[in-house]
Amino acid sequence: MKMVEQLIPRTDVAYQRWLASVTDDVVADAVVMYCLESLPERNTTYGIGEWLTGYLMIGQEGDRGFFLRLDGGGSPVFCADLGGLGEVDLHVVAPSFEVWLRCGFALPADPEPDLPPTADVYVAGIPVDEVQLLVRVRKLLGVDWRFGDLRGLLAAQPFPAARSVHLYALLRDLEHAAELRPYLLYATDHGLEALWPADGPEGR
Repeated sequence: MKMVEQLIPRTDVAYQRWLASVTDDVVADAVVMYCLESLPERNTTYGIGEWLTGYLMIGQEGDRGFFLRLDGGGSPVFCADLGGLGEVDLHVVAPSFEVWLRCGFALPADPEPDLPPTADVYVAGIPVDEVQLLVRVRKLLGVDWRFGDLRGLLAAQPFPAARSVHLYALLRDLEHAAELRPYLLYATDHGLEALWPADGPEGR
């Protein structure tokens, strides 16, 4: 607790004022903004001092954290996935804490990926011994492959899994099925394209 309290005076003055005004975590839509009591545990749990030296995690939305730079100025509010923290992973959410506070901690909309509305979806790249992954694909796509055929399907990759799939809906489903993202592709006039590129759907 004492260490985090020593960092707070190095943050944005507007953030310091806000932090002094709240006694509990503040929930705005899906964003949880930490009160003073929560800051030490959250920053310690995710090893922020080790992976993002010079930053303080001030809030969270699922697996995404929000950060302020410890430079004493009105620096931007940053976000990053908590699974792989590093300064290169930071993205600006708001130009300053004061601006973010005024808009109720609203998050900028993710840009829409450049996808056709529907397309045939293929499965490719699942290791041939990972039958359970294919079972999860089966459930995600709502297809009725027989369990006895799954090993044969794995051996036949890439294979067509579903026709005329609504890609935007499938992309939303993949937000909660990260383990399946590398294995789903869709058909284009130029061959198969990854539905979820390595840098995320916003990278299209």
